[in-house]
Amino acid sequence: MTASEIPTGVVPTTRDRLVQAISTHGPITARQLAERFGLTSAAVRRHLAALEAEGVIAEHEVLVAQRGRGRPSKSFVLSQSAHEDLPGGYDEMAVMAVAELARLGGEEAVTALAERRIADWESAIARRVAECEEAGETVTAARKLELLSELLTERGYATTVRPLHVPLPAASAQSGTAPRTLVTAQLCHGHCPVLDIAADHPELCEAETRVISRIIGTPVQRLATLAQGAHACTTHIPLTEGRTS
Repeated sequence: MTASEIPTGVVPTTRDRLVQAISTHGPITARQLAERFGLTSAAVRRHLAALEAEGVIAEHEVLVAQRGRGRPSKSFVLSQSAHEDLPGGYDEMAVMAVAELARLGGEEAVTALAERRIADWESAIARRVAECEEAGETVTAARKLELLSELLTERGYATTVRPLHVPLPAASAQSGTAPRTLVTAQLCHGHCPVLDIAADHPELCEAETRVISRIIGTPVQRLATLAQGAHACTTHIPLTEGRTS
C-alpha cells in the first residue's frame, strides 16, 4: 500500500503507518517520525529512502530559525501522485451534481450535458481521417472504427474492436450464387470513465451511441453496458456486406 487508505481489519505495516503520518502531519522529519513510532532514526530513514525512490513522498525544506539564522530542515510530505491516489470524493460529487442538474432541468438538461461531454469526438476523428487520407490511405468505415477505438482508449475507455462475419442464407438453393457474408464488428469498452453517473443516467450512454453512429456513418446498436452490470459496454456496428471466397 502507498497513500491509499488502509482497509478495515488490515494490520498496517510500518510503511503504511509512516505514509499515513506524513499525510496527516507533514511536513515531518525523520526524527519526528522515529519519536512518534518508537523506531530508530536509521530504520525510519531506510523506509523514507524507499518511499522517496518510489515517488510516494517528497522532500520539503522548511526554514528553521536558530540563533537568528535560518537553516534548511529536511522534512517530508506526500508527493503529488500520492495525493492523487487518495480517495477524494470527486465521483460522489459528480453524481450529486448531475442529479441536481436533472432535478432542475430534467432529462433534457442531462442529455445536453452528455452531448457536450463528447462533442469533440467527431472533430477529433475527422482530423485523424484527414491525416490518413493525406498519407494516401483510403479510409473505410472499418478504418474509422479503428481510429475511434484508438481515440477512446486514449480517453480511458479501454476500447477494442472485435470483427464479426455473419453468414447470410442464399436467396434459393438453386440460385447458384456464392454465399453472402455480413461484415460487422463490436466496439467494446472495458472501462467507463463515467460509470457511476451512467448507472443512474443512461442519457450518457445514449449520447455516446448516437455519436458513434454519426462517426461511422451507419446505424449502430448498444447491446450491453457496464452501467447495466455487463462486463463491457458493447456496441454492434454493421460495416459492409460482402461475399465469401
